Order: sequence, then structure tokens, then C-alpha cells
Amino acid sequence: MLGEVLRAPGLLLLIDSAFLTGRRVLYSFIVAALRRAERVHVFGFEVPEEEYWAAVPLELSSSLTFHDGFSNPLNWEKSFHSLTLRDISVQGIREQVGNPAGPVTIVLDSLSWILARCPLFYVCHLLQELSGQQSEQGDAHLVALLHADLHDPGELRSVSLLADSVINLTDVGENPKAVITHRRKSGKVVTHVEQFMVSDDLSLEMTSQMDKEREDNASVDPTVNLTFNLRLSETERKCKESLALPYTFTDSKKTSLLRASSGSAKIFYDPEPIDDMDEDDPDDDLDV
Repeated sequence: MLGEVLRAPGLLLLIDSAFLTGRRVLYSFIVAALRRAERVHVFGFEVPEEEYWAAVPLELSSSLTFHDGFSNPLNWEKSFHSLTLRDISVQGIREQVGNPAGPVTIVLDSLSWILARCPLFYVCHLLQELSGQQSEQGDAHLVALLHADLHDPGELRSVSLLADSVINLTDVGENPKAVITHRRKSGKVVTHVEQFMVSDDLSLEMTSQMDKEREDNASVDPTVNLTFNLRLSETERKCKESLALPYTFTDSKKTSLLRASSGSAKIFYDPEPIDDMDEDDPDDDLDV
């Protein structure tokens, strides 16, 4: 599933926390895009440019462009220009990315930095417009890193609903676990859980956890610890089987219905046990 998500166009949201950083996973996504011969534009606000050049293999670095928003965010130093909030717009990002002759991946590192300084509705519009951008030879990929513990649940949900794929990182044992929610082109939304590790060359090694989870679920008794009883005793089962169901045909009615019709209609009435039938005065029950 991770491999499918990496190649899917649209918005990919990578959610991490202070307990499990997703930065190496983000680097692995960037390296995977570079190996697919895509142009990668990183809009970086949280780490210096040198960290990216140290992570990316030298033979792939020519296809990576780093837009610096870390070194001089307030432009106090006049010797060089750094990205500011004015540059974080649909038009501003498109102008800096240009129109490359091939697939392009845009990386926002991080979306949390932008959300802390821009209104939520503005950020949602930005993501929606950029994720729908197309280059001359294919769809654009948009990858955004988001720190879950810096935002309230409403913000996380609003941004997640815009994403085509969401990877939520959680810690489990020696290797991290990725809870992946992906919306396919057909509109079907699938959720998958995978355990993975990032190797030294920043490639992802994945082990699916779905089979293990199914085995665990199969051994769980859903009736345990309920406040009511879902099982029948032997006496209750016999009473249930001997109970006559309502609105069932009697033997005489079945025989008459199966008999060949003579051209005349008949009305069959099966009286209930509580009915009070008086042949002499059939209207006795009416209050007249």
C-alpha cells in the first residue's frame, strides 16, 4: 500500500508527532520521487537546506530545488532573500515551481509551520489548488508533513479530508507503524496498516500487518463482557422453535390455495385466539 500511495497523484499528508518523527520517511518519499525522474521542489521552513543535501544522493541532487524559508524568514538580513508568508500562496508557489516538462513533486516542510501563521480556510484553499495542479506531462504530487500534537482535532480533520492519501505514523515495538488511508480514483476509500523501516539508503522496507490483525480479530469473542446475553439456553431454544410465527397459513388454507381454481373467489379468515365471535350478532362488538 505504501508503494501505491507514493506513486499516486494528489495530496499526500504525512502525520507524525514528537514521539515519532516523520522526517526520514519524508526524505525517503523525496528520494523515491527523484528516482522516478521527477522534479522535486521543497518549500522548507523547519530545517536548514544542508540537511536535505546531506540526505539526498549526489547523483539525484540536480533534480531537487530547495526554496529556503528557514534561514531568513523575517528578511532581517538584506544579503539574501528567504521565503516569507507572502510567498506561501497558490500563485507564489506556482511561479517558483514554473512549468517543468515532466512530473513534479511539491513538498511542504512543514504544513504545521504554515498552519501556525495562516488561517485554516486559507491553507485548505492552498492545498486544494496545488493538489489539482498539472504539469505538461502528468499530474503534480503534493507532499505535506504535519505534526499532529501541534493542532487541535478539528484542524487535523479538516486538512485530512482534503488529502488523497493520509499516512499516520505511530510507534510500535522496534519499527514504526503506518496507518494508511487512501482514496482510489474510483472514489473507494481503503485503510491499511503496515509496519516498516527506513534503510540507510532511505528506501522503505515494508511488512504488511493485515494478516496478523485478521488472525487476532478471529480469536476475539465479541460477546465477552457484554451487559446483556446474546446466547440462548436449551430451554429457550426449544420454546423458540415451538413458537408459531404470526401470519402463517394453516393447513386448510394451504390445501385450498393449492387446489385448482373453479372460477369463484373465496375469503379465508383465521380467527385469533382473542377474537370474540358471536354468530347470532356479528356486530356485537360495535358501539352503536
